[in-house]
Amino acid sequence: MSNDRPKRSQGSPGHILYPRHFLVLAAFSASVAAITRLHLSTDLSASFALYGALHATALVVALRARRSIWRMCLFIAMAAALSAITLRAGIFAGQLSGALARNFAPYAVLGLSAAAGAVAYGILIRLFGIYELSLNSLTVVAIGCMLATWTALITLAHIHSLGTEWFAIFWWHASSGGLWYFDRRPHF
Repeated sequence: MSNDRPKRSQGSPGHILYPRHFLVLAAFSASVAAITRLHLSTDLSASFALYGALHATALVVALRARRSIWRMCLFIAMAAALSAITLRAGIFAGQLSGALARNFAPYAVLGLSAAAGAVAYGILIRLFGIYELSLNSLTVVAIGCMLATWTALITLAHIHSLGTEWFAIFWWHASSGGLWYFDRRPHF
């Protein structure tokens, strides 16, 4: 089990092969954007579960240390479920947010959902021994994911041809960018 939780000394190069990880994320981003145009699925929960599974897969294929296949498959499945649950929780929160100003509600609900999803995903990443984000770094990654989600929402308001995958793509890169940043720093 010690092989499942690698510790990083200050001189080690990090837990994840980031060039590979971001290359896989770019390929997934292009694929999801192309597939979304085919309108194969209208089920948002299934789409967001796929988005969660794809990001987790991009992490798994870029890990430096070998991990057991069953644990990494379980990680991917749990990331997919977490993504779908976060979407459903966000939709529920949106229905409850009727008291908020109409223009503010989507930003508040989407931002908080993105941040909560990032925190839950960061905890999942830690539980599976992929990377041990500190509370401070997890907070910064969550804020980055919130800002990325707001950026996606603003972009979607002006470019109507983009779809829900835009939220996932922005969130993926904010989350992974945070991991990359903190994996390079000795302590935070």
